[in-house]
Amino acid sequence: MLRGCQYSRLTIPNEDSYADVAAEYAKQVGKNLGFDLADLHDIAMAVRGVVSNTIKDSFEPSERASMEISCERISVGLRIVVKDTGLPVYATEVFGKDAHPVTEPTPGSQQALLQAKELMDEVSLHNLGADGKETHLVKYLHNRTIEDYYQACDLEPYEPPAAKRRTVSASGEIEIRDMQRSDAVEIARCFYRAYGYSFVYQHIYFPERILELNASGDMISAVAAAADGQVIGHAALIRHGDESKVAEIGLAVVNPSFRGQGCLTRLTEYLTEKGKSEGFGALFVLAATNHTFSQQVIHRFRFHDCGLLVGLGPASISFKALTETLPQRETYLVCFRYLDKPNPPRLYVPPHHRRFVRKLYRNLACQPETVSPSQRQLLLPETDAVVTSHYYSPAGYGRIMIDQCGHDLISQVKSRLKELCLRRIEVIQLQCDLTDPLTYHLVQEFEDLGFFFGGIWPESDTGEALILQYLNNVSFDYDRIKLASALGREMLNYVKSHDPNVP
Repeated sequence: MLRGCQYSRLTIPNEDSYADVAAEYAKQVGKNLGFDLADLHDIAMAVRGVVSNTIKDSFEPSERASMEISCERISVGLRIVVKDTGLPVYATEVFGKDAHPVTEPTPGSQQALLQAKELMDEVSLHNLGADGKETHLVKYLHNRTIEDYYQACDLEPYEPPAAKRRTVSASGEIEIRDMQRSDAVEIARCFYRAYGYSFVYQHIYFPERILELNASGDMISAVAAAADGQVIGHAALIRHGDESKVAEIGLAVVNPSFRGQGCLTRLTEYLTEKGKSEGFGALFVLAATNHTFSQQVIHRFRFHDCGLLVGLGPASISFKALTETLPQRETYLVCFRYLDKPNPPRLYVPPHHRRFVRKLYRNLACQPETVSPSQRQLLLPETDAVVTSHYYSPAGYGRIMIDQCGHDLISQVKSRLKELCLRRIEVIQLQCDLTDPLTYHLVQEFEDLGFFFGGIWPESDTGEALILQYLNNVSFDYDRIKLASALGREMLNYVKSHDPNVP
């Protein structure tokens, strides 16, 4: 297991001369993990800048205190955390998501954070209240991609075949099994041949990262192998959070030369059983809606439609031999299956969505209790709300998270929404926990901001989530969405009727 076995921590005084010590420490850890000289330079510069400016901004000149710098080997590289218990810093202009704007940033501090964003792959700042704050810096370990394993001419993206596909004469000649170490390169190659380099989850193109994600337990891969041992398909259980009992079946691909021979069906069956044996209580799949084949496959395994994520995927993704170019952003269908009999939840569903939410839960063989809150339960706490946001620029997707309700909740959500829109994030998601009485009336206020209904997502990281979504100046043609089930088509009409962008 990678998690927890390569972790170290350095404690330094809040003296500026120790910024070089912290930088050298992080650089040496990175060197031990195999980063090249250019990446080591970036790591040292980012840590030096963040530590130095944290000392200047967070402590009084005469204040004596200490800071912690920790380094942890994670699935995709190195995470560095700079922690202090000094003054909180207002980082909204840098990250667009800080919860408590207590101290305006100095030009030096803001420049250090912006520089870190340029040097590292992920940067985030977390205010912890009485426990201080943390700046997280992540650097991906840029191992060899499949281009380093094969000549470029051998990696020419697959084009729709003019004649015939390769066939396997008997179903028994395709073996479905757990991934082996030697399979990682062929998995990356399958994705390249199916998508070129357009697939959103870029880690799948790095064989070492595929191995690391499986070693950490963040991903459990299965492959379809032909009789000669060639890997011709892949799918995985993806864990969302260390303690989550719900997994996604995703990262599914079949070598285009072997499509139409049941690989996807058998991989889904294998991983569904794998999910049971691994102790997951439920599974979900995000199915593309530019075609219905994958939806039909997962419906056979008692996955049922419950959400419609409009425009979640970028139009730049290329589905080789299915559609060469997408006419608009891709919409995904949330299909869910309980593996264990669920305890019926007690839900505070907004009145105008109650009938349809009940229908979606019934479709999952779950009968929730829907209730109305008391007036006292509808009062927002007097404390400040904690609202954060994340965004993924290449995909044009962002998400707003309500970490804590408070008196200024709506204004904070509105502020996060504005920031994401200014960054030209095209699709923004907000989930509300239906077990929280405040959801009963907050949904209408969010809809007044332009959010609209997207279905439900049981047992998500939000809880029993009601999905809300926002389109930022994106034109969208609902008639292009293809759905296999009658309920899916009914949900499409319901979502469309609540989209304020539809005339």
